[in-house]
Amino acid sequence: MPLTPLRILILGSHGGLGKALTRRLEGIGEITAWSRADLDLSQLDLIAPKLEAQPFDVLLNPAGMTSPDVCETRQDEAMIVNMEAPARMAACCQRLGRRFIHFSTDYVFDGSKTSAWSEDDPTKPVNHYGKTKREGELALLAACPQAMVARVSWLFGPDKPSHPDQIIAKAMEGTALTAIADKTSAPTFTHDLCHWITSLIVDHPEVSGTLHLCNEGTASWHEWGLEALKIAEETGLPLQTKSIEPLKLAESTFFKAARPPHTTMSTARLTQITGIQPRAWQDALRDYLQGKTALAFSPSRS
Repeated sequence: MPLTPLRILILGSHGGLGKALTRRLEGIGEITAWSRADLDLSQLDLIAPKLEAQPFDVLLNPAGMTSPDVCETRQDEAMIVNMEAPARMAACCQRLGRRFIHFSTDYVFDGSKTSAWSEDDPTKPVNHYGKTKREGELALLAACPQAMVARVSWLFGPDKPSHPDQIIAKAMEGTALTAIADKTSAPTFTHDLCHWITSLIVDHPEVSGTLHLCNEGTASWHEWGLEALKIAEETGLPLQTKSIEPLKLAESTFFKAARPPHTTMSTARLTQITGIQPRAWQDALRDYLQGKTALAFSPSRS
């Protein structure tokens, strides 16, 4: 008798990670992908009825308010979407006996530690975005102790332009480039992240609690950008600008919300549980950029 296919419900299907998860997980089960039009997380009273009416075995939630600056100016909405909504999802999954995997952020840390942060390190967010995400972690794990919180950082991939895409697009136009050089974390390829999530769903259904998922190594925005230009030049892209002026975080006038200076996370627990050793972010970035064409970096697509 054939096994029943795993039913996976993915929220935030129009976001970069949501799109990547939907594409990658199609091979392991029956996928239902919801956008904000299908479930608006700010409408709290709709969450339980919607979930209860939709058959699923695993709920993945990469949806939320992810811009620190937007969260700083729309604080009440950010708390609803990033804290209260995941807590209600978790409570529903607990009642239904379903697995819940929620995506969080390295911004739950204050950035004061110079080595990699572990899952057991104390959290102390420096902005409202980080605060809402941390409150969401605590609330959902209280509502559903079997849930898993996947903290991720500095995502890049084909479904949403990120820092390296923007740097290369501007370099092809000949624009002068700047990037902050004293803020560091771990750039993470959504392709790799989806591979780890697949393993955690299929091979490790018992995993719960907090887990850090990111590529190996650390980089500043400046280093990340320079590596992107290096790879782009090697692949033959017509770069007009080949240098990036380093900036200091304290001197930046771009941000409304404070940023933690160092949030590289340790993936030792992921390796211990799954045997997976994430590859270096440089190798992941090379794979990503070598798979793109010059047209993909045109200003209209960046």
